[in-house]
Amino acid sequence: MDANAGARRAAQQRWMEKDAKYKSESLKFFNREAQAVRGMQNVARGYSKGISNDLTRAIYVRGQALKAYEKGFTSYMGTKELAKSVEGGRSRTAGRKGMLALLRAQGSLENSVSQEFGANMHRRYRARLEQMQAKQAGVINQLGVRPEYGAPVLMPPSDRLSGALSIASQIASTAASLHGIPMPGSSGKVSLLNLPMR
Repeated sequence: MDANAGARRAAQQRWMEKDAKYKSESLKFFNREAQAVRGMQNVARGYSKGISNDLTRAIYVRGQALKAYEKGFTSYMGTKELAKSVEGGRSRTAGRKGMLALLRAQGSLENSVSQEFGANMHRRYRARLEQMQAKQAGVINQLGVRPEYGAPVLMPPSDRLSGALSIASQIASTAASLHGIPMPGSSGKVSLLNLPMR
């Protein structure tokens, strides 16, 4: 007979509950992990689309600038001042005013294109990067921490000696009461029926 049988069964029950809880939390974490992978992929896809949109916008601005320059150049080439300047014997500065206006427009257009591909592109890139990092942090926070198995459940040792001694003590006390062996604290030999023994 094991004196610690009840404590051992209670420890086994605690271990089974702990193990079942760990397996359940692990399954939940696995499902969250799969969602986190999809979330990270969506964040990366959104970042890539944003960068691509910014580049497309800059290319569009450059195209609009070239179109505006082409329009200004064709209008300059069709002016009367230019026609007069190419005629023989005219002043060398004829058409200079139109040429300076065209150069000013060209400089303004080139400046806007370089701003779009330079500082504006960098500012948008930094904004997209910070947005992506914030979304990644949100996905990681939703994922949470991996469940831990925790501290071991201590199993009490089996105690068969105490059980054997308890049984032996019961047998000894029964035998003593049947055979008249003096029990501790009694004054003499007594039988089962409390009759004096010779």
